[in-house]
Amino acid sequence: MHPGSRRRPSTASRTLAGSIVVATLVIGAASGLTVMQMRRSAWEQIGRVSQNLLESVEHMVDRNIELYDLSLQAVVAGLQNPEVDGLAPGLRQAVLFDRAATAKGLGAILALDAQGQAFADSTAPVPRRLRFPDADFFRIHKDREDAGLYIGKPIKTMPDGRWVIPLSRRLAYADGTFAGAVVGTIDIGYFDALFSRLSLGPRMRIAFFRESGELLVRSPVLEDAIGKDMTAAPHFPHFLEHRSGQFVATGYTEAVEGLFSYGRIGHHPLIAAVVVPTQAIAELWRPKAMVIAALVAFLCGGMIGLTLVLQRELERRARAEERALAANRDLARLAHTDGLTGLPNRRHFDEAFARAREEAAGTGTPLSLVLLDADRFKRYNDTYGHLAGDEVLRAIARVLQRQVREPETACRIGGEEFAVLLPGSTGPEAVARAERIRQALARLHIPHVANESGIVTLSLGVAEGVPGEAGGQIFSAADAALYEAKRQGRNRVAARCGSGEGARVA
Repeated sequence: MHPGSRRRPSTASRTLAGSIVVATLVIGAASGLTVMQMRRSAWEQIGRVSQNLLESVEHMVDRNIELYDLSLQAVVAGLQNPEVDGLAPGLRQAVLFDRAATAKGLGAILALDAQGQAFADSTAPVPRRLRFPDADFFRIHKDREDAGLYIGKPIKTMPDGRWVIPLSRRLAYADGTFAGAVVGTIDIGYFDALFSRLSLGPRMRIAFFRESGELLVRSPVLEDAIGKDMTAAPHFPHFLEHRSGQFVATGYTEAVEGLFSYGRIGHHPLIAAVVVPTQAIAELWRPKAMVIAALVAFLCGGMIGLTLVLQRELERRARAEERALAANRDLARLAHTDGLTGLPNRRHFDEAFARAREEAAGTGTPLSLVLLDADRFKRYNDTYGHLAGDEVLRAIARVLQRQVREPETACRIGGEEFAVLLPGSTGPEAVARAERIRQALARLHIPHVANESGIVTLSLGVAEGVPGEAGGQIFSAADAALYEAKRQGRNRVAARCGSGEGARVA
């Protein structure tokens, strides 16, 4: 046989082998990039979820501390009132301590004198024989006039042995000298119950601690870790570098590597953290990566395998795009909705008002605007608290939802102020509608001792748009009518009679 006849099959074999190697490298590279993308996507997804969860934790803790601090401030203000000292013990206790201190998870509030002895107790007219002269929260107020709200180290209550977080404020005499402290506690188990409803998995950890390093709350609860100083942990300095961030480190209470997401809680010297073990993140993408590797090994001989891999990747991206579009639609809806009442917000009102004026100008149909707000609402909040005030706003929203039908629009445009657009309604018709709204809320008989009528009422201003009139003029007219209703004694409807005329009260 001619020597060249042997080289031809060898060349063809090398060409085929080279083609297979190239195809394998191409497929391997494509699959490698896919695995890297899956890993990156898993980390990014967990990072976003952790950040969202962290924001919920920060808001939850900040809100609870803020509400409890209001009770502490009320006690401080009451003790500074000389008229309170002359009251009988039972009445003095009722004046000093509101019901916030009796809510679930909240402990007793004590007033301590300059020696740390309790002289007022939210649990009994005659205070218990309790002393805290050596507690950190007592010493800090004794040494510093500007301590403000102080969140102390966790302590165990006796005899039940519950861990609690002390919150305290300074008491001072008229000349500013130290007179003692007011201290209350929040049960650590209360926060653990809240956090357990937020956690997305059994291995996720939620915690918050003081900037000085003492761990206050950890969910799930680890009794030995409460109050532990974490400043010795190698990763602790990361928490102090920025107001918020993420990093990977090995935990201090448990020697498990995890993704740490952290952030400051409001303006308090507290840091919240959400920890997800890196092993849990790996479990989101490694099984899929192993499947892809098996498919690549099986299908590396031809383009069919590559086609299948690409098709799978395209389908995955299409699903991701569909989810992103759905998320964008949800965000667009939320951007036009008031979170407290569920009504459209001011942004939606401005857009709807502009459209309604254009339609009214084009068709020559009337357009009326009603502005309304709750009478003496600030007094209501001062008397019953902001949570009760929020319920009043929701009650007004429910009344408007029952009274207003499309194409009419009811919106919350700020604070306790609401607006109702009535396209196609004349001024007298709008006044009648406004009166029905006023009566509907009055029929709820929501108590309001600081209001003239003894219940929550509404004042309403009505204005009918004049053809060619600017939207700001219509709004100003309705606003002026609203203030006229308040000037005339509230709980009534006032309307602009016509262009250039004053308001009349219905």
